[in-house]
Amino acid sequence: MAGQIRISVTETPEAGKATEAARAALAAALALAALPASPALAWAATPAGDASPPPGGWTLTLVGKKKVVLPIAKVPARFAWNGAKAGDINPTLRYVYKGQRLQRLLGLVDGGKPSFNVARAKKGYKIRLICLDGYKPTFSSRILFKKGKLRTDLIVAKRKMVDSVLQPLPEAEAPFRLVGGPPITQPFDNKLSARGIVRIRLIF
Repeated sequence: MAGQIRISVTETPEAGKATEAARAALAAALALAALPASPALAWAATPAGDASPPPGGWTLTLVGKKKVVLPIAKVPARFAWNGAKAGDINPTLRYVYKGQRLQRLLGLVDGGKPSFNVARAKKGYKIRLICLDGYKPTFSSRILFKKGKLRTDLIVAKRKMVDSVLQPLPEAEAPFRLVGGPPITQPFDNKLSARGIVRIRLIF
């Protein structure tokens, strides 16, 4: 027919292979999308620093001579630290915090019988805090002592007094925050502290 233009396309072997590969990749992606959501995968994909609790709730993992995983409900909030009396520190710390003394948690995994191993801590080992945002401050167990005596002002807190109400830590700090002092929890330049703690590891 006059005026009609016919276009013929010939697929090369290389182009055919590329097309088949693209189709296979698309099929795999569609199959993956059709799978039911997995809570474990959802938690693994949570961005660093996101304080949304994982399935089953928050836990604190302690690793030393053995490993202990404590649900947040099993971490006591008996001891208080008042950041309003700690001087010129990070404003987010100028509150009353409540939690468990650091050495009592370490005593669960430091090989002490039946509690915190004072001699081993004085000899020195490393304490590493692992936080949700990837922060991993590491410091010596000797920080637990002041003039040879065991300190009682280093607290792994899970609660904070806000507007006269004691409540779980806000998302920016949850699930646990190390507070204490003065001076405020070395080695954080006397003004900072570790927040979003999910694991404490002892390195001997």
